[in-house]
Amino acid sequence: MNATAVAAAAPATTATGRAGVELSVVVPFYNPGAALRPTVERLVACLTDAAIAFEVIAVSDGSTDGSAATIAGIAGVTVLDNPINQGKGAALHQGFAAATGAWIGFIDADGDIDPQHLVDYLLLARTGGHAVVYADKRHTASVSGATRTRKLISITYSTLVSTMFGLDVRDTQTGCKIIRRDVLHTVLPRLRERRFAFDLELFVATKAAGITDVKAAPVRLETRTAGSTVSSSTIIRTLRDTLVIHGRRRAAHYAAYALAA
Repeated sequence: MNATAVAAAAPATTATGRAGVELSVVVPFYNPGAALRPTVERLVACLTDAAIAFEVIAVSDGSTDGSAATIAGIAGVTVLDNPINQGKGAALHQGFAAATGAWIGFIDADGDIDPQHLVDYLLLARTGGHAVVYADKRHTASVSGATRTRKLISITYSTLVSTMFGLDVRDTQTGCKIIRRDVLHTVLPRLRERRFAFDLELFVATKAAGITDVKAAPVRLETRTAGSTVSSSTIIRTLRDTLVIHGRRRAAHYAAYALAA
């Protein structure tokens, strides 16, 4: 692994994170082109304006379009530039390992979701004491500019997930979430998914750990101008990975990691 920018060595962290960093935001990306820099700049501006002590960890999942270089040098942003594409989940695992905040969030890099949502979700998490706050495009206050095909795929998958796992989560996949550090620390050792099914596995492991304070929040999804990363092969692989997660759950893979009282 190469890093185009590497932060100075951080002090040891605790269950509440490193002193001085309230929110770490991981931004996984793969060939986002020109969309990356405006997204990261908007993220930094939103967090700065809200007076949130933050760090941004942008993780290139083997990008070949030179996008990693476009955000080098932005204050508060560490860029990890991996030479091999391994998947969104793998990039998130790497970013989480480097995160030092009391809260850890992540957001898609393509600009479909305004980073202001992360500020709103953190405020919601603070005031409500929630373990997880996640974007729910099926929330009554959500607005989506997605195509009919993408909406149909999303509804079909969420219905499948609900049937298979019995989660009290209507939308596992929208890429904007805030997680309390101790919760992530509890479930992360059991997470195995390296691609798009990572989000689903996160919720499955959270439920198995007895963590129930998971809060849905509205989100605005803008109309995608760039090409979608959700191809037919991605859909097939995600379905296969979903079955693998179901098998792990039936084998009690996640149950051993209950949150300590």
